[in-house]
Amino acid sequence: MIDHQPGFIKKMKPFSIVQENILLCLGVFGGVVPNGIFLYYSVIAPIPLQSVLLNPIAMVFVAEAFILMFFFAWLIHHLRLNAPGWFTFIIMSLVGSMAFSIPIFLYLTSRKTRRALEHVARTP
Repeated sequence: MIDHQPGFIKKMKPFSIVQENILLCLGVFGGVVPNGIFLYYSVIAPIPLQSVLLNPIAMVFVAEAFILMFFFAWLIHHLRLNAPGWFTFIIMSLVGSMAFSIPIFLYLTSRKTRRALEHVARTP
């Protein structure tokens, strides 16, 4: 028997529709709230942001976020989750935040898997 399912279908079970909607809400929240605060302090009140960037303890958390971003990107590549893929995950993490990129990546991957499974179920 030949298996015609793409690799990502075999690797990830899709979330339920409710769980996908929760992931989408978490991603939007993660993209708006942390980024809104960061943009506010970048543009309107840059002095507190500068003092945070000079704080070595704060820089440990920034470094940890970068390490986790690259770890998750490696994990995505290793699991061959090619849609949206590891590079897109890094871009989403840098433009948004981890609170944005992780739920949105999971949402997009689950949605694609669900659609592919529905297509396979409809195909004779």
